[in-house]
Amino acid sequence: MKFFNKYFFIGLGSGVLLIIGLIFLGGYLLTRTIDGPKSSQEKKDSGLKPPASFTDQRVSLYEQSDGWSVRTFEGEEVELSRYRGKVVFLNFWATWCPPCVMEMPNIQNLYDSLKNEEVAFLLISKEEKETVQTFIEEKDYNFPVYLSKGKIPNAVRSNSIPATYILDREGVIVFKHTGSAKWDDESCSRFLRSLL
Repeated sequence: MKFFNKYFFIGLGSGVLLIIGLIFLGGYLLTRTIDGPKSSQEKKDSGLKPPASFTDQRVSLYEQSDGWSVRTFEGEEVELSRYRGKVVFLNFWATWCPPCVMEMPNIQNLYDSLKNEEVAFLLISKEEKETVQTFIEEKDYNFPVYLSKGKIPNAVRSNSIPATYILDREGVIVFKHTGSAKWDDESCSRFLRSLL
């Protein structure tokens, strides 16, 4: 009985081709999910629009934060209510999260374009200070980064990251997005400016 016959090699070759095909398909689907819609019609409709469920909710996050605060790298405690009167771009992220890392350059561009306006950026991580600080310094980002302290309010608690919330001047959540996004798109800066 001959084990290595032509049927063995045909089966082996088919299996290898199938695995390679599945890897490419998985990569394509992952890229499509992270990068967002591809068709021209979908691109036209991809601007930032607040979901209806948020526009009716007029409860300020400042009233729900129950003492939740964030810390700077220097250890200064910052309460969210400090930003009352400003539009707030609130982003939860982690250094180990590929979609978080992927969107960081776009957030830096958005921050650079709006840093002279009444828009506060809070990029918040629950990781150790040394891990976060080293990452930010290596990447040379200069947007404001904070470390979470205490229990995160339910209104901005998410099971996945990155999770981004935009608050109006009164602290009301007017936009929520989970996953990576191209934050330096003109529709985003236009939306933020419309809240000023």
